[in-house]
Amino acid sequence: MIRCERATIERSGRVVVEALSITLEAGEATALVGPTGAGKSSWLAAMATAVPLHAGSMFVEGHCVRREAEAVRRAVGYVPDRLPSWPGLRAREFLELFAAVLPATARAGAVSRALDLAGLSADPAMPIEHLAAGQRKRLLLARALLHDPSVLLLDDPWGGLDPAERAGVERLISDTHLMGRTVVAAIDDAVVPTCFTRLVVLSEGRLVTAGAAVPSAHAEGRAWRHLAICRGSAETAAMVLAAHGAEARAIDADAVVFFVAAEKATVSGMVAALVQAGIEVEAVAFDPPWPAQLWGG
Repeated sequence: MIRCERATIERSGRVVVEALSITLEAGEATALVGPTGAGKSSWLAAMATAVPLHAGSMFVEGHCVRREAEAVRRAVGYVPDRLPSWPGLRAREFLELFAAVLPATARAGAVSRALDLAGLSADPAMPIEHLAAGQRKRLLLARALLHDPSVLLLDDPWGGLDPAERAGVERLISDTHLMGRTVVAAIDDAVVPTCFTRLVVLSEGRLVTAGAAVPSAHAEGRAWRHLAICRGSAETAAMVLAAHGAEARAIDADAVVFFVAAEKATVSGMVAALVQAGIEVEAVAFDPPWPAQLWGG
């Protein structure tokens, strides 16, 4: 479990997280989202004791990050947003460097398992500067799990990855969560994969909302913005949607933007109305992604 009580973090003399009070339950996989500069990375770094608290308190697995930093570091596996530059260092050497804190009898096995997790068992002598972006992310994850932590902290786990690499890291996160670990990840693109069970939204260092990682948990009093593609029929589609209670407008010949309040209508009902009116609906999606709508993105 991670608990914050009016936690405040400063970096370079500027408050980046202000009076944050929240509890993240053990065993949950939590996505932290928010615009650039929201304080997501700084909060993760503070959980990992990489940056200090300016005020308030923070506890990780019952340990105070101020007074019990070493115990916190034993409980946490921290994955920064990028792999440090260490020219000439090879994958196995990189892992062995961090495995040095383990008992001597456990090091070889931990490094071997980490190489498997990183997908580098067949080439452990690969210099880390030659690794592809996806391999670098997997190596950082493997390093973070060397000491079998109960909490995994991930900063921008998909930054720079292609779709296939992203899917691979998503599977790793899902597997890690299924093993009972608490996972917290800072995400920059507001696309929250299904491997996450909880959502925390920050903006300008303050908590906006927190809850289950599904739109319905955050829909009360909100009208979600959607985009529908209706080739050549956007004007007609907007009129049909408006007749069924949605605020709607065509933005070009093919696309219509509409807002649906959960307590008044459903997206499926709106699509059904369009189809019944003889309008072909090619696609419908949140616009922008629903987590971004929570902070006004």
